[in-house]
Amino acid sequence: MDKSKPLMIIIIALLVVLLGAVSFVSYYFLRISGPNSSGDSYQGSPATQLTMDQIEKVSLSGPISTNLLKGNDGAERYVKINLSIGVNNTDKKESPKMLNTLESNEMVIRDIVLGIMRNQTYEDITLPDGQDLLKENIKTQLQEEFKSNLIVQVYISDLAFS
Repeated sequence: MDKSKPLMIIIIALLVVLLGAVSFVSYYFLRISGPNSSGDSYQGSPATQLTMDQIEKVSLSGPISTNLLKGNDGAERYVKINLSIGVNNTDKKESPKMLNTLESNEMVIRDIVLGIMRNQTYEDITLPDGQDLLKENIKTQLQEEFKSNLIVQVYISDLAFS
């Protein structure tokens, strides 16, 4: 009986260590593969979950004008668009950096918008959900370019065709 008591203590100690190791590994992998695992330092909330006070707007200095792709009617059309970018301002450390980055890179933003607009037809934009799709496309391209999900919305304040 005396020989089994130390063996029982060793088995219990090994089980405790094993349980701790499994817990640590599980926690580590859940953190790595959890909902915020894209590698960004911050995963912003979707704009629909933010209040207007939680979204800071960055407006471009002026409108962007460009030609559109020819549509089914073959007509050449031009568009003038004014837009602003909504940034999640709830991260008090990263939000000011992103706002400054966007303000100092307006030419990059304009280039992205021009590239997107030149690949649209008048029909694409005037579909019932055309402007929503356009805004989503611009937002996605900006998030990729600036590697940030703090960009949560694109607002169109003026859209004119000729």
